[in-house]
Amino acid sequence: MEGSTGRQRVPEQLIKEWLIPLPPLVEQKKIAAILWNIQQAIEVETELIRVSRELKAAVMKKLFTEGLNDEPQKETEIGLVPESWEIKELRDFVAIKSGGTPSREKPEYWNNGTIPWVKTGEVNYCVIKDTSECITELGMKNSAAKVFPKGTLLMAMYGQGVTRAKVAILGLDATTNQACAAIFPDTSVSSIFLYHFLEYQYEQIREMGHGANQKKLNTDIIKAIKCPIPQPQEQAEIARYLDVLDSELIIRKKKTDSLEELFQSALSELMSASIRVTDLEIDTTCLESHGAAA
Repeated sequence: MEGSTGRQRVPEQLIKEWLIPLPPLVEQKKIAAILWNIQQAIEVETELIRVSRELKAAVMKKLFTEGLNDEPQKETEIGLVPESWEIKELRDFVAIKSGGTPSREKPEYWNNGTIPWVKTGEVNYCVIKDTSECITELGMKNSAAKVFPKGTLLMAMYGQGVTRAKVAILGLDATTNQACAAIFPDTSVSSIFLYHFLEYQYEQIREMGHGANQKKLNTDIIKAIKCPIPQPQEQAEIARYLDVLDSELIIRKKKTDSLEELFQSALSELMSASIRVTDLEIDTTCLESHGAAA
């Protein structure tokens, strides 16, 4: 039976016949309190992640418009920047390469592969230290895929949802698919500085995409991106400030992931009675204060 949304609806009679494990009320409350407290911890960490992201956005705006040296600002085609900074298109100081995808119809290109292969979904404001898929030497030789060195700056040229224009840094030698642009700045610009600036310009870069149904970036569009260029020392200091904020975000994300794993594990163990909490001293007043008690 289907509802108005086209989804399968569970018959009411079947719901009434479901068997539900029912421990004593005291134990129910203890189980609920444990799960409630883990959920509250997840909510706290999620809020801290949101605040951290807002802080980073504010810091990026300040750093990329005011710099670090209390200089007067000048108006440019990308907005206000310190007077001493140059504005250049990426074509003036980067080389761009793209990858490739071995044929999926050739198992020998994929099975037991040992060469990391990055998809655009893995390009997500991070250092990529692992990939979900690997290709073989044969797959690389018979495709446009090529190995890019650790430290390479990547940008997703197209992909699902919000993927387009996201950036990442390779944390290992890896190949990529053809939707990833590998960006190699010359010695005048730090890859990490450019990584942070491209993150700051994410929305503007997305709007540069072409296409009626799904906008896409290409190497020519990326080369036309305008970037402010401070002196190398200032680039390094700006990148260092933003790296610290990224490190804090990574820690919070890992903590949230661990709490979510803990919740799923506790839910399974407690509801299956693999772990019993009957004899444990557990404060259940949190349920009462939030109207969750029976």
